[in-house]
Amino acid sequence: MKVSDFIGMKVIDIEAKEVGKVEDLAVTIKECLVEQIFISTGSTLSKKFFAVKENDVAAIGDYVQLKFNGETLENKVKVDKLDDLAPKESRFKNLEGKVVLAKEGMEIGKIQDMVINPSECLINNVIISMGGTFNRKQFLISSDDIAEIGDYMILKLSKEQIEQMAVD
Repeated sequence: MKVSDFIGMKVIDIEAKEVGKVEDLAVTIKECLVEQIFISTGSTLSKKFFAVKENDVAAIGDYVQLKFNGETLENKVKVDKLDDLAPKESRFKNLEGKVVLAKEGMEIGKIQDMVINPSECLINNVIISMGGTFNRKQFLISSDDIAEIGDYMILKLSKEQIEQMAVD
């Protein structure tokens, strides 16, 4: 499943009552982990956020079902700002669009999405897009292909290796 498909999924409690939707994920790409799922609840004007971990999730299908009921959910710490739960640099929405460089320092594209296994909190691949609107190509990388992540993502791959991996 792509992260872009997972974000926005409705979240229900163990009693099948809707409690919110998936807002973002805390990820550690180099370790291939989804550390937390951030859920928003309430309306646009009174939105609150809380975080859950893998052991809080009962099932993931068309909905994300949590293991607790509404009463337990009321006791969950809810904050007004997502920044109060996790720093921006650990969240997917901050990684999306980050510039990716080949090992020679050449810009090759941007992070477009991630392929995850949300039930096991694993990141399978990072999807990188390269090229313009009419000649856009994509390729998948694993955590083994990543040298560093900071303001940019630097890969262990050469530009030549990347061009061989890219598909339309």
